Amino acid sequence: MAQKTVGQVLRAKRAKLDMTLNEAENLTKIQKTYIVALEQDNYDALPGDFYIKAYIKQYAERLDLDSDKMISAYETGDLIEVREPTDFSENYRFVKPSERLEEEERLTSKKNWQHYLPITILGTVAALIVFSIAAVVLLNKPKDNKIADSLYRFSVASKSSSTSVAPVEKSSTPESSSKAVEVPKAEVKVDGTGQALVATTKNLNTPVKVSLSVAAGTSVWVGMTNSDLPEGQVTLNDSTPVTPTLTGNETVLTLGKTRGLTVKVGDTPIDLSAMASADSPSTLTIKIE
Repeated sequence: MAQKTVGQVLRAKRAKLDMTLNEAENLTKIQKTYIVALEQDNYDALPGDFYIKAYIKQYAERLDLDSDKMISAYETGDLIEVREPTDFSENYRFVKPSERLEEEERLTSKKNWQHYLPITILGTVAALIVFSIAAVVLLNKPKDNKIADSLYRFSVASKSSSTSVAPVEKSSTPESSSKAVEVPKAEVKVDGTGQALVATTKNLNTPVKVSLSVAAGTSVWVGMTNSDLPEGQVTLNDSTPVTPTLTGNETVLTLGKTRGLTVKVGDTPIDLSAMASADSPSTLTIKIE
């Protein structure tokens, strides 16, 4: 049995159901930013105690969880005991390489001559074929090389009498072709206010990658759509940056907070300073043009 907070239980059950934040929002009719706050146990980002209990009850019931147990754990601040999958690795015994080698030698020693009979027959047949081909070649070898010598002399005479070909002058390369092709510079334009920003990008190399990292001693939860990010979410710290690849022309990042967070599209950083509150949940939409 493992012990988890109310938010950890909610987030784990949503991940088990393979449900995105957008789907959870449509199912519960709770704003996505409040769902993120509940799963992060960030109750300060919610309107008040009445709404917190109401959201926990509504979210838990939609995920088929015991809502009374969840609300009780919230009120008392206790952890909830959950059953984790059984670890079967403890039933396996590691076999040393030396033991495997001894076992293979023991099995090999039991093989009798009948095991090698097919290989012996095939080897004998192959050897007979090789000897037969060699004998045919030797028996049909010409006694002299007069024909070959005459053909060689004819070939040499033909080459000496052939006309020379004038070298082809290299065409001059146009001055314009020597210039390097200019690659358009990547552009990122950030719009929006409050807790929702939109970053419109141009001239990016494909596939487009988004780098997510945080400052030392910082932990930030990030949810992401239209990318190859496992389960569509990750909790970042300074030792686990991620660089997922976008799978569509528009992706939405749901951020637990933006303080200490760095987001780059390709090699270009996105300015998050326009967020009204760096410590509150927010969203960042990235559009690829």
